[in-house]
Amino acid sequence: MSRTSLTRRSLIGAAAATALAPYVKPAHAAGPIRVISHRQPALEYYTEQMKKALPEGQVSVELMPIDKEIELASITMSSKSDAIDVAYLNDTTMQKFAASGWLEPLDDLWAKYKGEFKLDDFPKSVIDSISYNGRIYSMPILTNTEMFFYREDLFKESGTALPKTMQEYFEAAKKLHQGRVSGTIMTLKPVDGCLNESHWYLNAIGEGWFDKGWKPIFNQPAGVKAITMMKEMTAFAPRGFTSAANDESSINLQQGLAAMGLQWFTRAASMDDEKKSRFVGKINWIVPPGGGQRIANDGYAISKYSSKDKDAIFKMLATAASQQSMQKGAELAMPPRLSVLDDPELNKKYRWYSAARASLEVGKPFPSMPDFLDVGAIVTRYILQAVTNEKEVKVALDMAAKETAELLQSRGYYK
Repeated sequence: MSRTSLTRRSLIGAAAATALAPYVKPAHAAGPIRVISHRQPALEYYTEQMKKALPEGQVSVELMPIDKEIELASITMSSKSDAIDVAYLNDTTMQKFAASGWLEPLDDLWAKYKGEFKLDDFPKSVIDSISYNGRIYSMPILTNTEMFFYREDLFKESGTALPKTMQEYFEAAKKLHQGRVSGTIMTLKPVDGCLNESHWYLNAIGEGWFDKGWKPIFNQPAGVKAITMMKEMTAFAPRGFTSAANDESSINLQQGLAAMGLQWFTRAASMDDEKKSRFVGKINWIVPPGGGQRIANDGYAISKYSSKDKDAIFKMLATAASQQSMQKGAELAMPPRLSVLDDPELNKKYRWYSAARASLEVGKPFPSMPDFLDVGAIVTRYILQAVTNEKEVKVALDMAAKETAELLQSRGYYK
């Protein structure tokens, strides 16, 4: 799954609906609250809830392609203009805007309205993904998590226990790797696919990417162990794993060419689509072994330079992201609220929701670093050299750590 950076790229999708929302106190500054957002069905729904949260005419919404929206937001906020009050941002872009000082920190407002809007319903992993340097900067609207997909029939026939650890995952892949069925999918196409898979291994087996001072630790013993297992796991992956993106890995599961593996929540529905899958009802989902898989969140942030009443804006956003609103919005995209993911009717309709909820609680967003995608481009290049035997794992990771440190030094991360 690709994410958008500050420069101009693309992101996310779903479909539209409506829901009643309580009114909140209107903003006092002249003119309506101006919201700019990417246009797609789920976001059309949530921006409509923002408009319903205030009396008619108090909220102005402009929907546009993601690259145009991010460009407009960056130009406006970088000039310290109050022409925009609220902007839709994904987690990576949010970090860039927050690091630039363009966004209003929401911690005080979050604490003030936590009880009224049940904001403790968002899991810690979601809060982490909408935070930068320990401060909250966005109201979460859409979320996505990787889950562990597996062929339930193959596990039962072979008497294989569902893996809870990475070592058990390795043993299961080895056992189920037979004939035309590969033991596991591996999505290692650079940069995004390999970065997501590496993120899981480095969290589940290693100790993550960086220490508290942003010094690389992925080349330390635990990280070497993680990428070594990743390399060994490729023996049970379908051919072409270094060029496999999410589409290829999903097809391998749908066509019975792989027994299991890590894949996004957004791919779950296609496993039960008779037009796409040969194994409808036979694929199931659990929390990824070891946890630490990637989660991603999108939301709405308040401009630091907005002249409108920040309390009113926050309550408008919280109303749109309320439990009631997300109950309906869940038909369009995965909601980040645990209570909605627990809803019995939704779980009956979408049988992968329980695994998604559990996965949200153990997942981890990418490091809260505006330059992380640049780091990812460096590190994944060396990881691919390691898993394809072009370089020894330790040598490759040491080279990646050195180049990463040089990059971060040049961008002022180290004093």
